[in-house]
Amino acid sequence: MVSSTAENLAARLREIRRSRRADEVGAADSTRALVRLAFGTTAATLALLTVVATVTLLSVGDGLGSLAVAVASMWLGIHQVPMTVGDVTVGVMPMAPTLLMIFVVGRSTARATDVDRPHSEVAAVVLAAVGGPLLATVLSLAVVMDASTVMTVQSPNALLAFVCTFAVQAVGAVGGVAYKWWPTVVVRTGLADWVIKGLRCGLIAVVGMLTLGALAVAFRLIINWSVAGELMSAGNGLVGVLGLFLLSVLYLPNMVIGAAAALVGAQVQVGGATVDVFGSSGGRVPPLPILAVLPDGGGGRWGLILLIGTLIVALFVARLCVDLSLLRNIRTVVVAAGLTSVLLVVASAVSGGELGVLGDVGANLPVVGVFAFGWIAVVGSVVAVIHSALPSTRRARAQATNLIYDDYADEEFDGFDDTDPDDDTDDPAPAVPAEPEIEYREPAEIPILDRDAGIETEIAPAIDGWDVDDWVTETDWDDPDSDIIEAVGGEELVSTDEFGTRRRR
Repeated sequence: MVSSTAENLAARLREIRRSRRADEVGAADSTRALVRLAFGTTAATLALLTVVATVTLLSVGDGLGSLAVAVASMWLGIHQVPMTVGDVTVGVMPMAPTLLMIFVVGRSTARATDVDRPHSEVAAVVLAAVGGPLLATVLSLAVVMDASTVMTVQSPNALLAFVCTFAVQAVGAVGGVAYKWWPTVVVRTGLADWVIKGLRCGLIAVVGMLTLGALAVAFRLIINWSVAGELMSAGNGLVGVLGLFLLSVLYLPNMVIGAAAALVGAQVQVGGATVDVFGSSGGRVPPLPILAVLPDGGGGRWGLILLIGTLIVALFVARLCVDLSLLRNIRTVVVAAGLTSVLLVVASAVSGGELGVLGDVGANLPVVGVFAFGWIAVVGSVVAVIHSALPSTRRARAQATNLIYDDYADEEFDGFDDTDPDDDTDDPAPAVPAEPEIEYREPAEIPILDRDAGIETEIAPAIDGWDVDDWVTETDWDDPDSDIIEAVGGEELVSTDEFGTRRRR
């Protein structure tokens, strides 16, 4: 027995040691994962920027003395931090590297988290994804600040640099977590179906507007390809042409966002030029080949075609928002319009900025917000009212109401007779519970023992379901003058009730 207890204790100790080693290995793996998440993407990005900066500096004939400054400036530019060189401030940074950074961070964060993780681990993942890039921003600011004493580059605002870096990385990290946790968040927060549907329709509206803007940019670029070629040839050599081409590709998302803002009806300023859906007014613009897409003069019928395209997108979103209930349909449309307005305003604000002596680049943000909301809200509301008034919708709504009523009636009055078979009227009779059936039986003569007389007397009726030998009336027992009793198993039976309970004394 002692040996068995010792063996059990030893097995328990081995199990505890294995569990402890497993916990230590799990903690080490979690730490390594957080370190990779914090510095993996940052290190890879800095390495890629170092290669690009090295090739660029060697191509233009400069030495590598300004390599660190170039890498730091490009890191800040990826996070949309305005840079100042001499007296020229460039606040319009290309959006393509920023979007690529957000995508990579979101993908890494989605891989590092799961719905079965506790909230503390999810928070640690998000903080790690943001903390590493913030450290790289600190180093970049230090490098640029040190170089500003001997070069024309100026150190940017530190607070603005931290805010921009945090915003870009947080969008990617939170987006990756939301990609995994969205169904759980919907269940736990109890969001209404029309809210979720409205958010989905709003995202579809934004994608539709950006797609329409991309088509407009591609069409204009094809038409004005000769102008783009002339601007490309101004690079003076293969390196210059390649540089202008890469810049045009990097600024392509900025142009698409600007085109989407113009398609909803806002004016977009590019340097000294102003562009809207009906045409443009001339002015000085940067000699960038992608800017060949800007219209020259009035839009004419092309402006009407673009407006029809915007109307088609709004009608498509309105069709996705339709519902049998007019009120719920309007609510869905408002949510979709609000999300569309917010996202387009944020995208327009990020894609624009200051462009040195040429002025500002970007759309009129208040007009973008109001017009984007108006397109979806107005068109969606009109479609909702028309859809609600259609005979087919009214019939479907009536059928749904009848089904709900029938389900409620079946649930409330199940087991009751709610109709009168002899009633020929259409009005149903009130539901009245049927009375239980009571079976009456004739009393049976059973023998009861009279102690004094010593004879059997036939006087007591029988109760259904009980043995006649086990029954006696309660009145006979309660009557002190009565001599009629019954003894069963050494006990004196008093009475039985309708549930079969027998009282004895």
